[in-house]
Amino acid sequence: MKRGNRVKKYMVFFVWLIIILIILAAFEKKYYGKYTELGEHTNSNTTDLLDENEIPYKIENGIIYIPEDAFDDFIFCCS
Repeated sequence: MKRGNRVKKYMVFFVWLIIILIILAAFEKKYYGKYTELGEHTNSNTTDLLDENEIPYKIENGIIYIPEDAFDDFIFCCS
């Protein structure tokens, strides 16, 4: 009987571990691509929209750059 209880405890532990890992993966940073030119200048409200939608960006020589894998999200939220 004791062995059955031990197995149940381990199963509960592993289920909770999997749930925690899924939650952590959901909050993982989304964008890892190479930064490419967005074609927008910093004198627009684009940076405000990027901040509101948590899309990372860099500004070099007055041009906004975002990760390649963020373009779809940018088009969805900021167009």
